[in-house]
Amino acid sequence: MKQLAFLVIMVLAVSCEKELMDMEALGSNGGIVGTWIEDAYQGDTLFLDRSEAFDKEKYGFTIHDDGTFIEHKNAGWCGTPPISYDSFDGSWEAVSDSLLDITVAYWGGIMTYQIRIVSFNAEELAIRYLYTENRVDSYTGDLEDEH
Repeated sequence: MKQLAFLVIMVLAVSCEKELMDMEALGSNGGIVGTWIEDAYQGDTLFLDRSEAFDKEKYGFTIHDDGTFIEHKNAGWCGTPPISYDSFDGSWEAVSDSLLDITVAYWGGIMTYQIRIVSFNAEELAIRYLYTENRVDSYTGDLEDEH
């Protein structure tokens, strides 16, 4: 019985340690935890505003400090207005203080991408999405082809 209790405690400790490592890896960007709603695009940079909840007619996402991620986005394959939105569950992991690996469901399955934090303050977040050809190799930290 003592061995089982020890095993359970160790699993919980390792799980908590991972969450702490992700938050610590974010450094000064740790305040990014919360809900963010699309405000505007400028080139390939998306500007988002902090919010208490999703706007039913706008893109947004929530980053939780436990590593879970919820993305509020297009609910189907058609991108012609009016667009129907839905929330999809996923996860995030900090690669560095300004780069997140995201794995999240969408209407057609599961997708992975990275979010590059361009700038952040308590009320506004600017990000760039990095998809397959622009991803940073999370093992070496080298940029493959970011513009």
